Amino acid sequence: MNKLLIALIAGVFASVAAAQTAAPMTPAPLTKKEKQEAVQSATQAGAGNSASTQKTATEAAKNTAISKTQPKMTTAEKNKAIKEVNKMQVNPNNSGSTAATATEQKANTAISKGEPKANADLKTKAGQKDLSKELNKAATK
Repeated sequence: MNKLLIALIAGVFASVAAAQTAAPMTPAPLTKKEKQEAVQSATQAGAGNSASTQKTATEAAKNTAISKTQPKMTTAEKNKAIKEVNKMQVNPNNSGSTAATATEQKANTAISKGEPKANADLKTKAGQKDLSKELNKAATK
C-alpha cells in the first residue's frame, strides 16, 4: 500500500512538472513589408472577379431600366388587390368571403350546442361514486 501511495505522489509531481514546461516557440510576427506583399498577392488573386462584377452591374442597370417602363398601379388598383387578398386570408379553405366564414361558424356552434357535455354526470355525488367504484374495480383486476 505504501508503494502504491508513493507511486501516486510521484506521478502527480511528474505531471505538474510537465505542465510547467515552456510553451513551443511561435513564429516571429510579419514585418510591414511582408504584410503588404501578402495583401498585394491576395488582391491580385481576387482581381479575376471584376469582370463578373461588371457583368452583374450592367444586368442590374438593364433590369432597372425595364422596370421603370412598366406602368405603376394606381391607389384604387392597390386597394382592390388588398381587399381581394384580405377576403381570401380569413379562411383559405372556405368559399372566399367573410360572410361564408360567419355562416360556417354559426353552423359549427349550433352542432356543438346540440351535443351533450362530456362528464356531466361527474358533477353529481352519485356519478362520482359510480366513477370511484369503476376505478376500484379496475385497480383490483
